[in-house]
Amino acid sequence: MRTTRNFLLVNLAVSDLTVALLCIPFDMVLKITEPDWPLGSAMCKILWPSMTLVTNSSAVTLAVISFDRYRAIVRPTEARFTTRQTGFIIAAIWLVSLLLVLPYVLTLKIVNNTCDEVWPSDTARQVYTVGLFVFQYTLPLTIIAFAYVKIVLKLREQSERMATYHEISKRPASPSLPEDNWSAGDNLAPNACDTISLASPVPERKKLMNGNLSKTHRLGHKKLEIQMHDVAAKLPTRKKQQTPTTSRTCRIKEAKRLEHNTKIVKMLVSVVLSYAICLLPNQVAWLWLEFGSGESWPHFNEFLIFGFLMVYINSSVNPLLYAGMNEEFRKGFIRIIKFQWRVQPQTL
Repeated sequence: MRTTRNFLLVNLAVSDLTVALLCIPFDMVLKITEPDWPLGSAMCKILWPSMTLVTNSSAVTLAVISFDRYRAIVRPTEARFTTRQTGFIIAAIWLVSLLLVLPYVLTLKIVNNTCDEVWPSDTARQVYTVGLFVFQYTLPLTIIAFAYVKIVLKLREQSERMATYHEISKRPASPSLPEDNWSAGDNLAPNACDTISLASPVPERKKLMNGNLSKTHRLGHKKLEIQMHDVAAKLPTRKKQQTPTTSRTCRIKEAKRLEHNTKIVKMLVSVVLSYAICLLPNQVAWLWLEFGSGESWPHFNEFLIFGFLMVYINSSVNPLLYAGMNEEFRKGFIRIIKFQWRVQPQTL
């Protein structure tokens, strides 16, 4: 569970939890008391910037997750991020997100009992709106699209290779010669009579004196043994048919790894699509307000509320995607629940 991907998913979950616990309840109160601001000047500088902060964090986190998946699948030989490096990446995400929110914090003030933005000029406000659109939406989705296109192509290549291996493994093996008929079939091994003649010593000299018989017999037999060894060395050795256990095991592991990576990519693509679809109305509303005639449209306020609701829906849907499409997430969550049930009776 302690992988770079899971740490980044936890960071994404923290952003969603912040929206659910901080932004949604207070926003419901403000919709009731609108246009008055009953929460004070401190909350004026905290509430809306916090929503922008977690949106920035979610966007960058999704981009980093896609880059991590790209390194793991497309470039598996490169070194993975360590836990320490992942911690620095998460800290950098929040730091950059906070720096981008600071101009927004500085411009929010209580004006006529309402929390409103006070910019030095319209150009500054428009530049900031475009900057948020690029950082929250355009740039992350461009990086994500590039990474996942490369990942899908790599997974398709691996799938085609696995299909080729499967087709080859289904082909019938070429027939091999029976082991019993191998020696006689090729006429390469000596037959029975040749073996007898080669194994017999040359003329027997049984009447030699002073032990020359045994000496000559031993030397002659040794010489014949050497000749037989040379003959046997020239014979072709029969290759033993190797069972493809190792190859089959590797293919099974590769198939499981391919299936695992495919499931993870499907889950992450679902999260990214949810982010892109849910945040699009809010981005369009602010761009329309700054550079178009959105304010003159009679239903623009309802459209802006719809954009906020879609952002909230995105934060609510993400946990369902994690639990429904990530098996590791489900198993880890079940382990935590079981641990809590075991600890609870002891504390009571």
